[in-house]
Amino acid sequence: MKIMQAKILDATHLELSQPIAAHPGDVIVISIPDEQEEDQTWQEASRQHFLEAYDDQDAIYDEL
Repeated sequence: MKIMQAKILDATHLELSQPIAAHPGDVIVISIPDEQEEDQTWQEASRQHFLEAYDDQDAIYDEL
C-alpha cells in the first residue's frame, strides 16, 4: 500500500501529489476518514496508550 496526498479539485476530481503506476481505466481504492468519528477513535486510542506508558505513581498524567 502506498500513502500519498491529493488535492481536491472539485467534488469528483483529485490531483495526486505524485504519479502512480496505473493506467487510464484502472480502478483504485481511496480511503477518506470521517473527520469526527475517525479522529475521536484515534485520539482515544492514543490517549489510552499514552497513559499506559506511565506508572501509577505518575498520576499527574491521568488528568488529560
